[in-house]
Amino acid sequence: MATASTAFAQDTPTQKEKKMNLIYAGLGFGLDYGGIGGKIEYLPIENIGIFAGLGHNFDGVGWNVGASYKIRATDHLSVNPMVMYGYNGVLKVSGASEYDMVSHGVTFGVNLDIYVGRKGNKISTGLYVPIRSKKFMDNYDAVKDDSRVSMDNELLPIAIGVGYNWNLN
Repeated sequence: MATASTAFAQDTPTQKEKKMNLIYAGLGFGLDYGGIGGKIEYLPIENIGIFAGLGHNFDGVGWNVGASYKIRATDHLSVNPMVMYGYNGVLKVSGASEYDMVSHGVTFGVNLDIYVGRKGNKISTGLYVPIRSKKFMDNYDAVKDDSRVSMDNELLPIAIGVGYNWNLN
């Protein structure tokens, strides 16, 4: 008498597979969060992150889309060179709204992801160098030269960001 049997094996994800196809959702401030807002990030493979941020940039809706390369320094830290496109500067002038302007362009930067807890949530903080358009910078210079306008804040050549991101997997 012959007996046939069939075995079904359930695949369990390997450690490497667990690091791929990750999705994060976060809240914070900075260019990558669209100003003050939220960010969604997807890692289709272990070292590449693709993100989009949407928020309020002090003049209206701010947005950015970009990509980062994750360099894992330790189990709890990664250093991430990144590039993004979207808003990267805002001029809001009280009493002289003709100068109000939002700059859109490319921004380069690096951020740190600090992984906290067992679920893989992370605190993300970054330093960014926006490439602002000539039109925006000419407008900024005109604001500085206008005697009717008192400048409370200088336009900085760098920007920072920080946020908390939840691992949704």
